[in-house]
Amino acid sequence: MSELINKADQRKELLKQMILQLHKGEAPEVVRRQLQRLLGQVPYHEVTEVEQELINEGLPIEEVLKLCDIHTAAMRGEIDTSGAKEVPAGHPVDTFRKENRAIEWELQGLTRLLEELDAAKSTDEFRILLSTLQKHIHALADVEKHY
Repeated sequence: MSELINKADQRKELLKQMILQLHKGEAPEVVRRQLQRLLGQVPYHEVTEVEQELINEGLPIEEVLKLCDIHTAAMRGEIDTSGAKEVPAGHPVDTFRKENRAIEWELQGLTRLLEELDAAKSTDEFRILLSTLQKHIHALADVEKHY
């Protein structure tokens, strides 16, 4: 049993060092190759434990969140999620995911509106699109208040 604990500790320490490499600007593909060579698949709970350890050691939460996308990309296919629990409907994480999808939808709408504004043929069409754009921007302004 102790050899399993030691392996998990060693794996987590290596993973932490790789995430810190990303923090220092190492290319995600380089870190991915190291991960594949040294660790193989990493259990999902170990990834979250390492992230929490980095926060506890003083790496700002914002930086860990920013690095999440990078280290997730670097580890794509290398994280074993078979042990991850499903988030039940109504759970705060489920709510955040749904809110994030709604934000993405708003942003996609803004992108389309900006393209339409750029292609507007008349002043009236431009004003109507601009009014719609302002409504979407006000909706997104509420996001900052929420978070």
